[in-house]
Amino acid sequence: MTHEVDPDLRDMLEDFFATEVTPVVVEEAERAGTYAADVWKKAESLDLPWIGIDEECGGAGGSLADLVTLVAEAARRATPAPFVEHHLAAWLVAQAGLDRIEGPLTVSGLTETVEVSGDRLTATLPEVAFAGDASAVVVLAKSEGADVVAVLRPAGATLEPHADIDGTPVPTVVASDAPVVVAPLSVTAEDVRRRALLLRSAVLAGLTRAMFELTQSYTAERHQFGKPVGSFQSVQLHVVTLAQAAEMSQVCVDRAAGALSIGGGEFEVLATAAVTAQNAVQGARSAHQAHGAIGMTREYALQFLTRRVQTWRQRWQSQSDVEDAVAGWALEAPSLSGLIARHREEGVVA
Repeated sequence: MTHEVDPDLRDMLEDFFATEVTPVVVEEAERAGTYAADVWKKAESLDLPWIGIDEECGGAGGSLADLVTLVAEAARRATPAPFVEHHLAAWLVAQAGLDRIEGPLTVSGLTETVEVSGDRLTATLPEVAFAGDASAVVVLAKSEGADVVAVLRPAGATLEPHADIDGTPVPTVVASDAPVVVAPLSVTAEDVRRRALLLRSAVLAGLTRAMFELTQSYTAERHQFGKPVGSFQSVQLHVVTLAQAAEMSQVCVDRAAGALSIGGGEFEVLATAAVTAQNAVQGARSAHQAHGAIGMTREYALQFLTRRVQTWRQRWQSQSDVEDAVAGWALEAPSLSGLIARHREEGVVA
């Protein structure tokens, strides 16, 4: 299985999001408490939301590497649309052998245990991103002890509005004896959560790269005392820190995607989630230090990125829980060097 991204696809994704997702688009979606519907429609016309779903399941095909590239490019422009949530929901539907559901879709049940009874669901689902705009909420659930998928139509539930710090609508979905379509899963709940954690890391890698690019450009253009602020050593330190964080995060995401695509990746995905979260937080700190006061203003694009860092580094699993899990692996391994080098024995080439 290839771990390489089609270069034409990478270029097309970069051009698409750079053209379609402007700061005005992001601002308007946030103020309206919704998603960028026009961007989503154009993405659908190109089948982008279906990258990573097998063609026989109604998807566009493509590798896991293609999928993480899509997610990272969307994050790089702070795209206010459910590319991650839709993929996880569509992937769950495919793994359950159900017919394709037209989107956008969203997902729930990744952080809490949800029980279904027959074809009815009574549950309170917290912070379901974009649920108000989704055609279905796809829930990872349990039925008589087995992992299942439960497809809930929003019309059968009550939505309690709420928004994340980055402006993403994350209502609580309350289902009371709501009808659902239930089907058994061909993968485990841990497989689903591992895929979600990898996509979270891809988002953070995209955000970190965007913070680096914005900071590099600003410090080259902004002059003080007759020369670019980027020529001052104290500012250069922040730009270098961002460059290192962006590159390290991308390498880790690529390795984790490679490991996961061949059926492994439990440690690699956890370690990557820890590294990308730490790099994103450090990157946000350095970006704001290099920008000074303008980085805190509503009119400047940096805040779109750094607010998303604060949301995504905790999405589905807290940063401290991820780091504790990585430490658990390290403590149980015969040697740390053997644990780190394990991916080479499994055929994952960095």
